[in-house]
Amino acid sequence: MSLKMSHAAKVVFLLFVLVVQGHSQGCDSKDIVVEQANVGRSNEMDFTFAVLIHNNCSCSISNLHVKTNGFSSSTPVDPSAFRLEGDTYLVNGGKPINSKNSFAFIYAFDRAFDLTPASWNVDRC
Repeated sequence: MSLKMSHAAKVVFLLFVLVVQGHSQGCDSKDIVVEQANVGRSNEMDFTFAVLIHNNCSCSISNLHVKTNGFSSSTPVDPSAFRLEGDTYLVNGGKPINSKNSFAFIYAFDRAFDLTPASWNVDRC
């Protein structure tokens, strides 16, 4: 009986490991791609930047936070699109970005800011 229980526990553990590994493979940091393009001037001093965040994960993601240093915009950014929360910025109000889809917003400043994915939730695959 003990041997059977031990074997069953090993099988359950192995299945757990496979599920966790498969789930983490569904969305790695390299799968969330941030692109920016200078789309023109917003005024005499600043440029307008279009930000496109691609979710190349096999799962949808939500509660996406990005890191940036000293972010500022000379024109208001819709807070439901991009807002400061603690020391990171919440994207899309935390709402899901589906697999193979993108989310966009714009800001204006005299230079582009580096935006790096910091954390996110992996939703259903």
